[in-house]
Amino acid sequence: MKIKSIEITNVKGFRNHVFNLDLAPNKPNILVAPNGFGKSSFAIAFNSLKSNKIELDDKNYFNKNTENRPVLSISLNNGVTLTADDNQNTISNHFDVFVINNQTEPKSVVQSFNGNTFAKTSLEIVPTVLVQTIPQKVNFDYNTATMKANFGVNGNKLLTNISNLFTCGELFRRIDIGIDFTRFTLRNYRTTFDSVFPQINLQAGTSNEIKDWITTTVLLSLQALDEFEKLSNIIASFGFPEVRDEIDSYLTAWQIITVRNNIGVNFRKACKYLYYLVEKKHYTETIAAFNPVKDRFDIKPKVEGNSLIIKWPKAHEISNGQRDILTFIALLLKSRRDFKKNDCILVIDEIFDYMDDANLITFQYYISTFIDEMKKQKRRIFPILLTHLDPLFFNHFCFNDTKIIVNYIKEINIKSNQQILKLIYKREDPSIQNSVDAYYFHFHPTIDTIDLTVEFQALNLNLDWAKPEKFLNKIFREVRRYLLETETFDPLAICFGVRIQIEKLVYNKIPDEENRRLFLEETNGTKKKLHFAQSIGILIPETYFLLGIIYNTSLHLVEGQDVSKPLGLKLENETIKQMILNIFT
Repeated sequence: MKIKSIEITNVKGFRNHVFNLDLAPNKPNILVAPNGFGKSSFAIAFNSLKSNKIELDDKNYFNKNTENRPVLSISLNNGVTLTADDNQNTISNHFDVFVINNQTEPKSVVQSFNGNTFAKTSLEIVPTVLVQTIPQKVNFDYNTATMKANFGVNGNKLLTNISNLFTCGELFRRIDIGIDFTRFTLRNYRTTFDSVFPQINLQAGTSNEIKDWITTTVLLSLQALDEFEKLSNIIASFGFPEVRDEIDSYLTAWQIITVRNNIGVNFRKACKYLYYLVEKKHYTETIAAFNPVKDRFDIKPKVEGNSLIIKWPKAHEISNGQRDILTFIALLLKSRRDFKKNDCILVIDEIFDYMDDANLITFQYYISTFIDEMKKQKRRIFPILLTHLDPLFFNHFCFNDTKIIVNYIKEINIKSNQQILKLIYKREDPSIQNSVDAYYFHFHPTIDTIDLTVEFQALNLNLDWAKPEKFLNKIFREVRRYLLETETFDPLAICFGVRIQIEKLVYNKIPDEENRRLFLEETNGTKKKLHFAQSIGILIPETYFLLGIIYNTSLHLVEGQDVSKPLGLKLENETIKQMILNIFT
């Protein structure tokens, strides 16, 4: 199953917008758009979902007009469309949804001084409520001495103290899910227990001798009770030191059944409280492990009322990156607890954009681990990461390239020229590699001497461009269209044009032939050419380096690749457009 599209109506910056995405489960889905496009509006739409409808804060309606009623729709590739509006939320029938976003908010406190009142405003980090309602405290009431006495005369020889097992949340989670305790009240179970355990207590000898007797005499009877055997196998799978052999696992199962029978309905409550204690310990240890300000702040979950809450330092007391990684981990832990359904959507709104490299690795590790956990459980999670950082241009994303799915969600007025793409795909063919690198992909003053008609014909390339001057005419016509008209433009052509124009301007500043030769023939890459020119005393305008965001776009592409859309997003920026205009005028 994939999410084919998402439609958002009347939410903050969107009157109506359809995102055609084709999101895949259990892979990082990265949605890239420039600042100001509406990524936060996207996150707000999901964050406003209630169990039975979508409900916005007044400030989040389109144009802040509450008559603009919000709608969020999700279309799946199986033809199903799920919708949330004022009257329904069919999304919640299928998906659990959780949003992680910036957790800071302004807070104003009115103060008085010398009879005058004034408001003092600070930026605060919203407390994170990990557990809204702490389960009732109920213990299992296990006592090893009482248990051994209840077993009978051989209790001291055979039963081990299993107090430690009652602190293992995962054991009791598996028991809670996998064991039907009502089976132990059936006649064949009661008859077997009433027969076998009194016989065990009639045996004399050491514990090992009695265990040997159990193995040879009554073990088959116990194994015939399928639910009892299942419980024994679950216990044995954990490898507890208290459970040394098969007989211990059956006797431990008997102890757990006895505890359950003794406390009745409180057994499920005790399980829930145990899960809470284990989660609280995990939360505390995880936050402590990644707390970069532990020397100044004791940040940990604390009980307030009947909730488990993390209260953070003031926003100005820690850096943005420290705040972001801590709140991200806390909210991710909360999402893991909240996700119950087989299909889940996790939206992460730009909070990772300003982390340092180490914290970015931490962020991506936790996302990857979460995905792996869901896959092991045969569940599906759709992690949707909203960012303005393009994975193709920045090193921030270290996810496996074959696993990430990148969507550029802003529609732009571009069209790739397929003939240019074909030339890029064939650029490393030995018959043309040296020539196209020198005369097509970079500036060269003697292009009029080159004719690649034979080679272009063999490679099925555009024969009109077999002479590079005709190719460059096409490139610079496209540059003029981009700069002076409002029609669609080809971003790849602009990349060629900017690269060649800057190299030409620098080349013309080099006064001597030898350094011109070194610039053309011995220096590879536009950026390196600029540094070479600087090294021989040429003054290079800073704009030439800044436009590296355009001309450094990798044009080493395999067939089928096209970087036009991410490149086009940058070319739409008015400042970049003005910078390019400046080098052509």
